[in-house]
Order: sequence, then C-alpha cells, then structure tokens
Amino acid sequence: MREFVLTLHLRLHDSITASRRAHAVGDDDLATSQAGEIEDLVEIAARHGIDIAGYAALSPSG
Repeated sequence: MREFVLTLHLRLHDSITASRRAHAVGDDDLATSQAGEIEDLVEIAARHGIDIAGYAALSPSG
C-alpha cells in the first residue's frame, strides 16, 4: 500500500506542476486536461482513505 500512496502523491504533484505550467503559458487545453487528472486523483485518494491534506490548495496558481 505504501507504494500506491507514494505513486498517488507523485502523480498529484506532477499534475499540479503541469497545470501551473500550462496556465503560465496560456495552454487552456492542457490546463483543463490536468484539472481533470487532479480531480480523478483526489477521488481515488478519497476512495482509499489516503490523506492528501498537503494538497489542500489545489489551485493552479499555487
């Protein structure tokens, strides 16, 4: 289970970083895609009872 949690956290970090980058360069399609990925990952975390409190501010602008 530890590997699953680590992978989920890494994917969240990568998706948030990519979303921020997409917003910075004005790539709305990529930003929308990343927002969907983030929503999916948050849902997966909730289903499995994984604490993602460190990602409370999931806004693209940080």
